[in-house]
Amino acid sequence: MHIPGRTFPVEDFMLEDVLEKTGYNPPKKKRKKGGFNNFSRDRKANAWNDSEMSDDEMEDEDEPAAVKTSDESENKQPVVPLEERVKRVDQTSVDYFILAFLIKYIVQTNQMGSDGSVLVFLQGVGEISQAQTVIGNITKGMNLLLLPLHGSLQPQEQSKIFRKTYGQVKVILSTNVAETSITIPDCTVVIDSCREKQSSYDPINRMPMLLDQFASKASLKQRRGRAGRVRSGKCYKLISKDTHSKLPEHTAPEISRCALDQTLLSLLFLGAEDGSGRFLQNLFDPPSVKAATVSLQKMGALEQAEPGKLRLSPLGMHLAGIPAPPTIGKCKL
Repeated sequence: MHIPGRTFPVEDFMLEDVLEKTGYNPPKKKRKKGGFNNFSRDRKANAWNDSEMSDDEMEDEDEPAAVKTSDESENKQPVVPLEERVKRVDQTSVDYFILAFLIKYIVQTNQMGSDGSVLVFLQGVGEISQAQTVIGNITKGMNLLLLPLHGSLQPQEQSKIFRKTYGQVKVILSTNVAETSITIPDCTVVIDSCREKQSSYDPINRMPMLLDQFASKASLKQRRGRAGRVRSGKCYKLISKDTHSKLPEHTAPEISRCALDQTLLSLLFLGAEDGSGRFLQNLFDPPSVKAATVSLQKMGALEQAEPGKLRLSPLGMHLAGIPAPPTIGKCKL
């Protein structure tokens, strides 16, 4: 069954295009060198040696080349080939200066149109806060309205992204909550960091964790479509063409990435499972429950009911009612 849908055309730009359009020159990656002569050059800044460093030295260490706007520094700055500039960018994390200069370019050249907004995809709340600070500094004096968007915001704060902002350019810094859950009608430009935080677990302690990693091509396609909902738009990806070609096509199902200890406890408590994994075998890609059963048995949460079948022990009955990983729940009892 095929249900046709309508989307407007979206023009794509990669990291190479972003560096070319903004003229941003990423700083060279520092290499640590040993020896007494290089100690003062490579030492870490602290309260003691900061007092011995001049303002020029502090500026050279902390400020990227593209931020220096004086005519003298621009004239002396050598022309770096585009290929070399791409290599200088660490694509495994967000370069907030590239992001800020790109937003500055988009606003100055009116890429979003007269009444359009810019939607930026970042990994989490911490990254949104950091980006907000850097963008605010780089675009100082420009009429921008920076709005965060994530799941922990109150509804009245989230509703601000839907309001019309006359005379101001709305820039929304969002987690992947805007990937599928929310449609912003006036969004015409998407900037994608191509990163996301995925739930996983530590196989040693059987504890859940969040991993910062590249999003899949399917996720990037979904984010790109945010700019083509109601009119044609543009999408800027902050990764190179080579990196994009190596991304996985789809995100692995969460049930294959997470520990099943808590899920198995709940299923046993409801009577849907007997420890053999029969309930989960109905899934398209059934996961193995062996690691979860071994972990819960060692903890004393499961006991043998009959050959090949398990049931909850008294401890397991208590743990099944606690909305936390079994290891944490046992600590609370």
